[in-house]
Amino acid sequence: MMKKRLFSGALALVLSLGVMVSPALAAQESAQSEPSSTTQQTDETTPPPAETPEDQTTPQEPPTEDPQPQEPPAQDPQDPPAQEPSTPETPPAEPPEEQTPPETPPTGPLLRQDHVRYMEGFPTGTFLPEKQLTRAQAAQVVYRLLAQPDSGSGDCSYTDVPASQWYAQPVRALCALGLFDNGATFRPEDVITRAEFVDLLVRLKPEAQGNTAFPDVPATHWAAQQIGIAAAQGWINGYPDGTFRPEKGLSRAEACAVINRMLGRTGDRAQARKVIALGLFSDMTNAHWAAQTVAEAAVSHNAAAGETWTDVDLAGMTFRAGVHSVDGQLYCVDRAGKLALNTTVGAYQADSAGVLTQITASYRMPKVPYISQIDNIYAWVGCEAVATLMGLQAKGFATQVPIKTFLDALPRHKSNPEKGFVGSPYVPDTSKRTRTTIYPAKLAEYSNGYCSGQPVCADFRGSSIPELQQELLAGNCVVAYMTLWWKAPYYRTYNIEGSLQRLVSNNHAVLVCGYDPAKGYFISDPYNYYNRGQVHQYWENAKTFERIWNERQVGMVLR
Repeated sequence: MMKKRLFSGALALVLSLGVMVSPALAAQESAQSEPSSTTQQTDETTPPPAETPEDQTTPQEPPTEDPQPQEPPAQDPQDPPAQEPSTPETPPAEPPEEQTPPETPPTGPLLRQDHVRYMEGFPTGTFLPEKQLTRAQAAQVVYRLLAQPDSGSGDCSYTDVPASQWYAQPVRALCALGLFDNGATFRPEDVITRAEFVDLLVRLKPEAQGNTAFPDVPATHWAAQQIGIAAAQGWINGYPDGTFRPEKGLSRAEACAVINRMLGRTGDRAQARKVIALGLFSDMTNAHWAAQTVAEAAVSHNAAAGETWTDVDLAGMTFRAGVHSVDGQLYCVDRAGKLALNTTVGAYQADSAGVLTQITASYRMPKVPYISQIDNIYAWVGCEAVATLMGLQAKGFATQVPIKTFLDALPRHKSNPEKGFVGSPYVPDTSKRTRTTIYPAKLAEYSNGYCSGQPVCADFRGSSIPELQQELLAGNCVVAYMTLWWKAPYYRTYNIEGSLQRLVSNNHAVLVCGYDPAKGYFISDPYNYYNRGQVHQYWENAKTFERIWNERQVGMVLR
């Protein structure tokens, strides 16, 4: 009996797919401009003195390293995470009895004719395109493509496929159809090889013919015939050096490309770009070489002549919250991940396709509550958190949470604001060497704990002025890390976990909750030192605001 090691990803496949080569995403100054807190003093009788800059130059702030590595996705019974290979890239030769071709390949049409979704993402909202596909995952993918998946009558006796596992039904169904050979074990967590994957696809389409030879696939190789057929059909090609490398693995993105070629599914470029840009998966943009390929695999649709998508249920899909620009058109996705359709969104009107049309020139959030960082609590350097609580309450969250409670519960860290608030919100750093603040990513993580499990707050670093304006006009607000009294940014050296970094010193955070082309940006400013006891909300002119934002590009959006 044969144990075929189904095929996993090779980087050179990118060249053979004829799709866009993956460029690195443009570096964003947001990740480079780390915000810091305001530099106020504790004297209640006199205003804080204007700080004299050490350096009048404006150096580039160093990148902010994400202190939290990406967690492995939780196992999804519909599409569990791919496992890293646990075996060498070139495993030992198969036993002689395993080198024989299949005795009785399946016959007849097995595949569905519609453009069903056969790949899914993970509960984290990611796709993980570079993760290698396992044998169990490959079984799940092919199972979704079958016209009659549970119609097989063959035996299946794998000892390592317990009925309680998510992959049990797909594996046993494919085995019963003759798409896998029965045997003692299946090895579900092993990475599927290129040879194994090709063998599976040829069994799906036994009518396919052809032959292409590779120097590293001798005629005696158990999958030589299947590899020759798949290559001749154009489903998969070899590497630039002429080899096929049958024992290498296959990534999730590469598997999509190979299957799409086998099915003749080229996809609708405009629609695929749209769903990717709307955030179908949080870890994919249209800059990725396989973006449109993955979209074709991950979105159920009908297709007219020329592979034009029809009957796409955008309303039933989940995207990334925010305002998105796609090929010159704007779309808005709410915090639940649903596309706005046939409704008014701030200054916009969304049509039946979700396209936004601006119907008013400006928008200002109504009834934004005011909270002072000075009155009663004297949180001289707590502006980021105070501005955030105003935004949360404007969105209907944490309305009964006292500001001191919110400040006292902030996560803390000794020196790295990416990991928590450094220092105390109530005590300015007189040494001018402590980075007393908390950065947007950690602040968003903390603040979302007050939002009933909803992802209201998100890191907004690196966003442009048009992106900022789009969010404001859609009725959202932004905690913007600016400068105290709107002065030009100046810099000091700070020790961040042993790393010396030149960062903006005269920082201050405000809540931006409106935009008007004539008036500028509406500010709810927690630092009301000069007008204690009063609401400190005002319009700041666009020239001043945008100059500082463009230099810093640091903020947190509340949607």
